[in-house]
Amino acid sequence: MQIPTPVQRANFRQLYADIFWFGVLSGSTLAFLTVYVARLGGNSFQVGLITAIPGFVNLFLSMPYGVWLQGRPLKTATVSSLFWHRLGYLALVFLPWLFQPRSEIWAIIIITLLMYIPGTLQAIAFNALFAEVVEPDFRAEVVGKRFAIQSFSISASSLLCGQLLDRIGFPLNYQLVFLIGALAALLSTLAVARLVVLSGSQLAPREISFKRRLALGKSRHAYPSQPAQTLLLRRLDLASAFFALQREWRFDLLRTPFGPFMGALLAFYTVQYIPIPLFPLVQVNLLQMSDSQISLANAIFYTSLLLGSLGMSRLAQRKGHRWLLVTNGAFIFVFPFLYGIARSAAVVYLNNILGGVIWAGLYNATTNRLMERVPQDDRPAHMALHNLVMNLGMLGGSLLGSVLGEALGLRPAMLLAAALRLLGSYLLWKYG
Repeated sequence: MQIPTPVQRANFRQLYADIFWFGVLSGSTLAFLTVYVARLGGNSFQVGLITAIPGFVNLFLSMPYGVWLQGRPLKTATVSSLFWHRLGYLALVFLPWLFQPRSEIWAIIIITLLMYIPGTLQAIAFNALFAEVVEPDFRAEVVGKRFAIQSFSISASSLLCGQLLDRIGFPLNYQLVFLIGALAALLSTLAVARLVVLSGSQLAPREISFKRRLALGKSRHAYPSQPAQTLLLRRLDLASAFFALQREWRFDLLRTPFGPFMGALLAFYTVQYIPIPLFPLVQVNLLQMSDSQISLANAIFYTSLLLGSLGMSRLAQRKGHRWLLVTNGAFIFVFPFLYGIARSAAVVYLNNILGGVIWAGLYNATTNRLMERVPQDDRPAHMALHNLVMNLGMLGGSLLGSVLGEALGLRPAMLLAAALRLLGSYLLWKYG
């Protein structure tokens, strides 16, 4: 078994610090931003916009950014995009002093849109940088430890922020939570900046093909993002990006057996996102949950996710990744169904216990099943098509959910979302 060098061990420590602080960011700002919008009086359309923006921006910028990264140092691109990405979290702190509640909601939506412009770049660049810094022999161990650290830090910070939100008056309580998130984002960025890229990897930006970068380009834990697009786009050759887009999005693959699989995943991703804009509105407007109750629900989910993930690899080895994907996919209707009938926070707690286990299986199975269906000699083109499908599903599902919430009301929309998730699960069973 290979033993890591001192430089590699130092890099691993920085990667663990990065994900710890990102977990604090997730348990503070990211966990409560849509709840805050709901408390400001935001509707399902406005919450849906915040949820849909990542898919929208990724859809248009991931391919041009992949082209732009060619020939550029990965660490410089990652750290600079992270820095601009995270400025938006600091901007959130000052919004209550600058805007009335209704105007503040739209300011949050605009800031979120600006955040995702450099955030799309950092998601692609970080994953490529991670592949260069962590040798293949150590990746499984590092990824596993990062997942455990993240789950712990999200749970702990969410519980802490819930108590803070209940004990301090509005909106100062949310400003303090957003400040905690902004500081955690800064510390996470500093940890990435301290990574050491070995001299042999300095050639990687030119030697690693764009196709390999693209295959690595999925967002790490759906990092949200931030402003200052002018600096990052200044040198982007839009013509070359356009031709690369035509070259890399191989729509002819839709005529192969991979096509129905992508169709099923598009439906599956779409129905996953339909109820997401509605969850905070149900918690705040229908169930009247306090912030500490919402934080406890978040902590329960991530604890259940961590514990559930421990047995999923063994289960996948025994039953297979398709079995794990289809079985867990069959139960994703439970989440919106229980929200649709819930009358107290206790149902949300039960929901999050079940949901953590279900999503642990899905996280494990989706990527592995995708790898089983993708031919090794043409992986980048297949992965590019999958990323397109994933972002379309995120965008379409979030917008559809917001429309349903406005048209039907929260409870009927939740029950319809549960039924649509059952349909998505059936398509995944048939074509997955």
